[in-house]
Parts: sequence; C-alpha cells; structure tokens
Amino acid sequence: MDIAHLVNPVSETLPRRSPSGSHSNILAPSPALSSATLPATPRLSTSSASAMSRKRKRNDPRPIWAIREPELYAGKTLQEDINERQRQQPRKPQPQPQSRPPPSMSHPPPLPLSRNGHSQPPPSLAPPPTASAALAGLERPISYDARVYDEIQRHACEFIFRNVIGNEPVRQLLAEAPDTAVEVEARWGHIINRNTEDRLQGFHATECVIKSEVSRSTTRFESVMNVQQHQIMNKYLNKQASVAAPGNPHGRPPVGYKHTKVIDQLYELDDEAMSRLSPAAQNILKSTGKQERIRVSRDQKTGEVVAAIIKHKVNNLEISSPQTEWDYRIGVNIEVAFPGSVDGLVEISEKGRSVEAMKRYKDRMSYSYQNAFQIDLTQVTQDNQKIHELELELDSRVLLENGDRVRSGQSNDFEPMINGMINNLRVLSREITPPKRSM
Repeated sequence: MDIAHLVNPVSETLPRRSPSGSHSNILAPSPALSSATLPATPRLSTSSASAMSRKRKRNDPRPIWAIREPELYAGKTLQEDINERQRQQPRKPQPQPQSRPPPSMSHPPPLPLSRNGHSQPPPSLAPPPTASAALAGLERPISYDARVYDEIQRHACEFIFRNVIGNEPVRQLLAEAPDTAVEVEARWGHIINRNTEDRLQGFHATECVIKSEVSRSTTRFESVMNVQQHQIMNKYLNKQASVAAPGNPHGRPPVGYKHTKVIDQLYELDDEAMSRLSPAAQNILKSTGKQERIRVSRDQKTGEVVAAIIKHKVNNLEISSPQTEWDYRIGVNIEVAFPGSVDGLVEISEKGRSVEAMKRYKDRMSYSYQNAFQIDLTQVTQDNQKIHELELELDSRVLLENGDRVRSGQSNDFEPMINGMINNLRVLSREITPPKRSM
C-alpha cells in the first residue's frame, strides 16, 4: 500500500460521471511520506513452494477429514470427538405445551410482503431478530457455525479494512494532519459499459462485485436518479423517520433529519493557499502533479461558509445489481480541510462557462441513523440543469474506532457496520425498483 493511492481528485463537473479506472495512474510510489512504501511480503521460491506442496511435515497433525472412524484423533476416536462437541453445544429449550385457542378464534393472516421481500410486522409485534442472531432451525447448516457470511458484504469489509483501517500511509496522514479526515461514501447509480454506453450487462443475473481491472478499462460510474425517483425516495425516507420517532412503539432507533441548502463553488489552490495546510497534507497535494481545487460550500440564505475542503480519491469498489434499479459504488476518499478565510481565493471557471454557471446549488435532505450512517438525498441545480443524487456516508469516527478494535482483537461492530451499509444500499434500491410483471 503506498500513499499514491490518495492523489486522484474527484470531479465536480456536471453530469456526475466518474471514470471507474481513474485511479489507475497512481500506482507509482509517492514521495509524500518516507513510510509510504511498505515492506513486501517475501515470496517463496518455486522449488521451496513445490516441495512444501508435495510433502507435509511428519509432525503436522492430520486434518480431521482424513481420520478414519476407528482411528484416534487427539486421543479420542472420531465418534467420541463428535459426541464431545455435541455435549458442548447449548441445549435447545423444549417448547412448552400450549392450549389450543377456542374454535371461534381464527389464525392471524400472514404478514404482507414489501417490495424488499421482507414481512412487515404490525405495530403490536416485536421487531424481527437481528442478522447477528445465531442460526437456528432449518437455517442452520450441517456445521455449528453461528452465522454464514454474505460474500458481497464480506468483500466490502475487506475492501474498507484494507483501504482505511490497515492503510498505514492513510493512518499516518490522519495522525499527522489534524486538517484531514477519511470519508467512506456509497453512491447509488449505474455502471456504464464504455463501449455500448448502456448499463453494464453480462452473464450475471444477480449482485456481484466488479473486478478492478474491468472497472478501470471497460466501465464508468454515473450517479443516476430522475425526479420521480427522487420524490418516491423522499416520501420513503420521511416515512422511516416518522415511524422511528423517539418513543415509537416498535422500539426502532430514531432517524435524525436535517434539511440544508448550500452553494458549492470551486477555487484555485495557489502557493499561498497551499502554505496554510499542514506539512503532511502539502506533501500529498504536491505529489499529484495536478492543479488542485478547493470546494467552498456556503449557506444559501446567509452566505456563511460552512465547509471548505480539498477532496482526494483513495479507491473505489463497484457492485453490479441487475435485479434492481441501481448499482452501487463504495468510495474511500481523503478530505483536507482548508483553514482560515477564503477571501482572496481565485474562482475557477472552465472554458465556455461563466463563474456563475460553475456554481452548484444543493438542496439536501439528510437522514442519520444509529450514529453510524447518514443518507443524503440531494437535488443539484447547475447552469439551469437539475440532477438528483442519493448517497450514504459512514461516520468516520465510529468506523475507525471499530476498525482499531478489530486490529487489537477486541469485540467490535466493524463487520455489522459495513453489513448495515450494504443492506441500506439494497433496501433503498429495491424500494425504487418497480415490481416485475408476471408472464
């Protein structure tokens, strides 16, 4: 892992199209930090590797699947070992006999299904068990594993852990530069085939992670949403905030709501502005060899500056979801906060576009959940055109805290947090997907 993964800026132009392979040119080592180049794991020689594969050491224990029934395994026969494992499992409580209801009482109707395929309990019923509950009944496989992991979720966990938690150059930057923060943000949109300009289609009929080499060379990602979908999602999220109001009878965690209107404008990062940043942040930005930009956000009513940042991409993970309306992109970015006043900065205008045409007017509704997730539903107006975006951001403090607990072997919520992000991506995409017509 080297610090060069941090040096690809995110485009702010309209429409929001992001080349999937835009980070392919940052593989060279970066001079930003001396610790950027991490020691490589020594590789085994061909002869050593083949020798190891041919013959196992005599003192290695035989795997259990190679033990015959009459033979001893760890001082016990195979059957004795199985019996001991079964005795160690907690006993399943025996169901208590219940009296039959009188004939006049009818059984309750089955719960209605939503578009997401999950039953919706009436207000009087307790919420269903969480995904972390131990497998039981017919769900339990032949093993005694408490859970069976989802491959998409596990892949996302490994991606975020590798690019954030275990990315030592990133962690060093965060420690040395108090004006920086890490952002993990997921977007809803379409993965576009560059050759056909259509949404990506292939042999897969269900969700899958796109290989990085494919996304670099063949596809790009577009944040896609029309005004009707924006309205549907607005009503859906408002409903979730309403039914999860504090003190709700369902016991659901509350959903916070915030409505903001800002104007985003881009400014040049010249030498004087660069000198205001921390040394670690300067090293990162100077190593890019590109013209950096400062994105300044102002309140539409007061004109007050609410944020000024320089955003750099670390890596992306894309998930194709052909059964739903949208695909997903999970992005890891570094955000460098610009300190002090923005007065005197030079406004940026692209060729053929005025400074006013470059401004992005954002009308954003934010829904926060469990102090870990924030879903942003945004309408962006730029140069008399409107686009709509749906994004989900993880709380970086909670993410880093739980990731570090993983590294130290403590109990943590790192994997549940990433699983929750994937579940939110799926649920909202399915909600907007029209039901399929029966043939």
